Amino acid sequence: MVVPAEGLVSILKKRTNTVGEHPAQMPQKPSKRRVRFQEIDDSLDPDEIGGGSCVLLVLLCIATVFLSVGGTALYCTFGDMESPVCTDFADNMDFYYSKLLQGMAELKHWIYLS
Repeated sequence: MVVPAEGLVSILKKRTNTVGEHPAQMPQKPSKRRVRFQEIDDSLDPDEIGGGSCVLLVLLCIATVFLSVGGTALYCTFGDMESPVCTDFADNMDFYYSKLLQGMAELKHWIYLS
């Protein structure tokens, strides 16, 4: 025999009145709500809308990189220069700066040969 836990009410049972054991009568009114649909005015071409958002996305990405690198550089300049963040940042900056210098040297080489 399974005994239901006290205080828990099954959501499958009908609601009962507190006076008797008869199910409570819920008066049902017909719904007077009406849904009206409107078609969206397609005066703007979707291709025209997407161009500006792509430029905005690129600008936000550039700004994010600039703020991240600049903020880390400021922290390492005025903060704890011996922290692991600053040592990794310095190593990465040395790596990318040396790659930039190599690229500029190769570009100068190709320009002078032309």
